[in-house]
Amino acid sequence: MDERERTRRLTEVPPLRGLAPAVLDRLSKSSREVHLQRGECLFREGDPCRAFFVIVQGGITLFRPVPDGRIQVLRRLRPGQMFAEAALLTMTSYPVHAEANEAETSVIEVDGRVFLELFRSDPHVAAAMVASLSNWLLQLVDRIDELSIANAGARLARHLLRRPSRATKAGFQVDLGQSKRELAEQLAITPETFSRLLKKWKEAGWVESDGKSVTIRDAEALEREGE
Repeated sequence: MDERERTRRLTEVPPLRGLAPAVLDRLSKSSREVHLQRGECLFREGDPCRAFFVIVQGGITLFRPVPDGRIQVLRRLRPGQMFAEAALLTMTSYPVHAEANEAETSVIEVDGRVFLELFRSDPHVAAAMVASLSNWLLQLVDRIDELSIANAGARLARHLLRRPSRATKAGFQVDLGQSKRELAEQLAITPETFSRLLKKWKEAGWVESDGKSVTIRDAEALEREGE
């Protein structure tokens, strides 16, 4: 990917979209493309903050290990999304692990020193980052709310009801966007519990599932489950 293409990709990221061409050019000149395979780490918790990133292809999982050996998935990121800008602004080291979750993943790595210089000198860059951090904060509030529910069924029900859906003859179809195992990790549910819940709800006539999507047939029942 050449510099012009990197500039185009940066322009498509919502927090960066309104920045002046000269600013985007400078960010692009300080960037490089990084290629990863599934399971390969981009950075680990505790690594010095060196850059922020924009996903071009594939996907990245942000997670932290927990004492029992499992991992706590904080977020799964798709192409066009930016991440680690908050760590650059407020921390000296990354607070999470970042790992490729798809084969042929690639990201644009933007040098942190250049970014911080622009943040301090250009009010438009500062405003764009405030907007980005505000969006992150809202997502984290939702995440905390989701994980504060002790009941696994309530967590899963709320997650399905919050996902974008499309109407079908059978109900409302929700694309999971990830494997059942990955979603179970995100919701702090064991894969066995996840499968057991879907089976129970299917037998009750609440949902249908083909592995990649869930069709909600009885939204009211799921809403009661999520209370």
